[in-house]
Amino acid sequence: FFLQCPHGIMIRACQPNIESKTPRSVRAGMMRDQHIGATAGNARVNRLTNSRFKLGEIAGQVNRNLALFTIHRAEFHAQFYPLAIGFAAAVASHAAHSHLAFTKSREMTNRNNRANSLIFRFMQAELKRDESSRWRLVAAAAIIVGAVLLVYLPALRAGFVWDDEQLITSNPLLRTFSGLIEIWSGGRTADYFPITNTAFWIEHHLFGDNPLGYHALNILLQAADAVLVWLVLRRLQIPGAWFAGLIFGIHPVHVESVAWISELKNVLAMFFTLLSILCFVEIDEKPRSRTWFILSLIFFALALLSKTQVVFMPMVLVLCLWWRARDFATLRREAIRTWPFFVMAAVFGLITIWFQNRGIGEEEIIIGSVARRFVNAGMAVWWYAGKVFLPARLMAIYPRWRFDSPDLLEWLPLIALVLLIGLLWFFRNRGLRGVFVAAGCFVVALLPVIGLVRMAYLRSGTLVADHLQYFADVSLIALVCAGVTMLANRGRRELKTAIAVISILSIGVMGVCAWQRTQVFHDEESLWRDNLAKNPDAWQAHARLGQHFFRQEKYSDAIEHLRRAVELKPELPEDHNLLGLAYCRAEQFDQGIREYREA
Repeated sequence: FFLQCPHGIMIRACQPNIESKTPRSVRAGMMRDQHIGATAGNARVNRLTNSRFKLGEIAGQVNRNLALFTIHRAEFHAQFYPLAIGFAAAVASHAAHSHLAFTKSREMTNRNNRANSLIFRFMQAELKRDESSRWRLVAAAAIIVGAVLLVYLPALRAGFVWDDEQLITSNPLLRTFSGLIEIWSGGRTADYFPITNTAFWIEHHLFGDNPLGYHALNILLQAADAVLVWLVLRRLQIPGAWFAGLIFGIHPVHVESVAWISELKNVLAMFFTLLSILCFVEIDEKPRSRTWFILSLIFFALALLSKTQVVFMPMVLVLCLWWRARDFATLRREAIRTWPFFVMAAVFGLITIWFQNRGIGEEEIIIGSVARRFVNAGMAVWWYAGKVFLPARLMAIYPRWRFDSPDLLEWLPLIALVLLIGLLWFFRNRGLRGVFVAAGCFVVALLPVIGLVRMAYLRSGTLVADHLQYFADVSLIALVCAGVTMLANRGRRELKTAIAVISILSIGVMGVCAWQRTQVFHDEESLWRDNLAKNPDAWQAHARLGQHFFRQEKYSDAIEHLRRAVELKPELPEDHNLLGLAYCRAEQFDQGIREYREA
């Protein structure tokens, strides 16, 4: 057996019984080779000089350039075919150096030789099987893409909402080339997301103020992210990878990250993050490991420049390495590769904190004491997990959280979370290793956004938002899909049928809910009326509706919502100023002057 790799393959063949099944030409070549004999106990086969052939399917099965084949009474079947063909190709590559090799290669590759007819029939069968497999992969990806496009179809008729005005329609940096330079210098931006803002700059020059192109890009990136989720999980050999990619693509809680144009940073950062992970796991499986490592670093840098929330990725890599490692020595050797990722994450994390503090300025954002932060963090993790399993009553701005001193009972979610992680660690060697990794990845991915540090998103008074859990959901979705797939594979026919029916119904319900949620983002009025129906005390919803009605010259409606906004958030001068202007337009000058003075 011959496999090309940079450093050789260790082969173990126990009691091989293949001589009678092998064409004489192939057997003769194996017997003549100085590295391998007829019984082939344990042999180290070095790379054949000048050989340049690929064994794609077999290379995917080789783990860290070490393959142990145990064959008992082996029959000549399709699994033997690519190895024998590889040997034939290697011998053929030496034809220019050896007359004997030239003669042997002609004999081995002669289709008219009766002794070789069997191996060429297997070649044709395997090529057809490989082609069929490739088409199945293309079809599976097409189903995911089609489902995402169908669910988010209403977004193509939607407009600009919420922060889209600040980031796109009224952003002067998107209009000139000097603005593009300022985007990368960071002098006038609230956050340092230059890749995302550059994408907005390009979109503005392509589409202007037509929201169709912006929405189309978000939807296409979501479809690409869903396919990449499937490919990454498939590469990690996680059961149910395809279902996980499909569910990620149509999950209702992800609608905010797709139907809201400003959240291009989410889908774009996820795209680069998944590519980085995919390249990282290829390091040990591909011959040019340095190239894959550099590509992984580049994609991670692009992800950080799209949205810095992905600083958690190095810890996810370490958890995946620990999950796959056979021993501590292997883990330590492979974990060393992650140190550049940690350095980049730390640098960009500090940059983001500085930009956030500069953007917040003198505005008062309360996050509570250290004890309250940890209590809220524990509750937020459970809250986000609940939205993965039951995405009900979704809204743009959720009710306010408490930031005073925590009560005794409020510590229970944090204690339960710590106990759960501890139990999973204790039973990690009893079949729960993968569950621990999934739970760990979920918690780690949420650490930047659960209120441990002061961030601008906390100005609304709530700690949670749908778009903040976009990255973390992958691990829980993968865990559920893997568990369901394993249960179905081990169950009886009736159980498999029941699981299939429930899965199809669940996917259908999620698709319908996502479709309905996408329609909420049609315009400002539909978005904020939906929010106020579920959370009447959302000051941002009142402020945005007041601005919307003011632009439509509906001053009485504007006054109603702006007055409620300043009651809930009295320290914002722009709301008082706009309320005063609305009063004056409605010819209520005394109230307008009072609001001007308050501003």
